[in-house]
Amino acid sequence: PSQITTLKKLISYKGYPEIDLQYEILDHVACKVEVLLEEKPDMTLEDAFRKVHSEFGIFGFSNLAESYTNSIERRYRRFFWEEFKSIFTSHRLFYPAAVGFMLYWLSVNSTLFGERLSLPVWGGAFTVLAIIFIIARYWKANKSMKNYVSYRSSIHSFTFFNLMMQISIFGMRRLENPYYNFDFSPQSILTWLSILAISACFICIFLIPHVLKRSIAETRKLQAI
Repeated sequence: PSQITTLKKLISYKGYPEIDLQYEILDHVACKVEVLLEEKPDMTLEDAFRKVHSEFGIFGFSNLAESYTNSIERRYRRFFWEEFKSIFTSHRLFYPAAVGFMLYWLSVNSTLFGERLSLPVWGGAFTVLAIIFIIARYWKANKSMKNYVSYRSSIHSFTFFNLMMQISIFGMRRLENPYYNFDFSPQSILTWLSILAISACFICIFLIPHVLKRSIAETRKLQAI
């Protein structure tokens, strides 16, 4: 156990502080180190580690780390798209539909500071507030699991959401006028693109908690191991 602890520290010094990644690398390193120590009993553990590290080439453990990280990210992208498809085939569709109707009602029957806001603007405001709520809700879990690739990689699986958010922010200026144009023109294309992006962000808000729960469950399994 003391040797394994030392090897983990040496792996961390090489630039891999994530706990589950350390064990992934350790799985490939420990056996090689053990063989070297059996062949040369007078060799120190540190020297054996350095020799094994040099056998991985000029990039060291980076290929192992990249392979492990990519496999985790692929898994969470699959989780995301599974949740995205399932929301349209289950009772969970009721929640975005209900919230969407409420936002539509607000856009038609209410004003904010004397100004009538369009539906996409209400949708964008709801998205921002929902993101703040999700961050606050999972902040505690993030603090305890931030040193695990299996948890941190789930954040990178939301590239689709990030892209739609960027398009939404860019398109909000065109949607300030509630009488936006739906004709076939460059302006209407941007209008439709903005509305679709905001709608995608709106749907993603209901998916993120489910993906994070699966990520947390996977990471807790690793912690238990």
